[in-house]
Amino acid sequence: MSAVLEAHTAERDTSGATWLVVLQLGWREGRRMVLSPVLLLVFGFFMLMAGVETVVEASLSLPSRASAYDFIFFVFALYAGLLFYISCHLVSSSARRAKAEDQLASLPLSPRARAAGMCAGVLLGPGLLTLAAVGALSTLGNDVVLTDGKSPVSGAELMQIVLIVIGGGLFAAMVATWLRFPGSLPLGFVTLVFGTVWMLNAERDPINTWPWFAPYLSSYAWSDAVWSLQGSHTWHAVYLAGLCGLAFCAVMFREREGRVRWLFVSAGVLAATAAAGALQL
Repeated sequence: MSAVLEAHTAERDTSGATWLVVLQLGWREGRRMVLSPVLLLVFGFFMLMAGVETVVEASLSLPSRASAYDFIFFVFALYAGLLFYISCHLVSSSARRAKAEDQLASLPLSPRARAAGMCAGVLLGPGLLTLAAVGALSTLGNDVVLTDGKSPVSGAELMQIVLIVIGGGLFAAMVATWLRFPGSLPLGFVTLVFGTVWMLNAERDPINTWPWFAPYLSSYAWSDAVWSLQGSHTWHAVYLAGLCGLAFCAVMFREREGRVRWLFVSAGVLAATAAAGALQL
């Protein structure tokens, strides 16, 4: 009587990673994105300049509601998306730069699940922080007139700020996932900045339509342009959410396994984004 021993080498099941594990990974990576030294240095500089301005104006009192609103709005509407692009790219590419990808490959968590955790980190880190800032803007904006005499922005426009920051983080994850070389960070940064500037040219035919397709805030209180009065801010927010979804799909599409499924998902998100882009005009 003989026995045959057969080694069981089961393939990795990408569905074995539970949502709880992905969310735990996302929470950890989100903290790394928010606590990035680059981000803390720049935000610390902003706070220092605000304090210097207070001293120069010989006003040692607490800032007014309008001043606080202007400061938070200015920082998160203009700089937060770019700053979080840098921090999210550094976190997303940290394993490659540290040459630790072979060690991560031995974990039971699949590459796609780790990528999903990275994208969840963008939501749980930069996304929640920006949402808190937008909540502060919503509270400060009650019955207040801004320093330039304009009214506070609407809720749809505030949500655009959140989506811009999340989009910047997901774009960073997409660039770090697909462009696996040392210069990908500045290349993506330059593409994001100059691509947005190029699309903000309202004089290109058809007039006043191109800026609505830029990953940018469409508020008249911010851009002070004619084009910002000729579209739907709500649909622009939906369009920005679609761009975030496309960046997420691009990250998920990097792995070969299950590409056909993600191809159909990406096609659906692209169609919905295109429809929102048309409805915003």
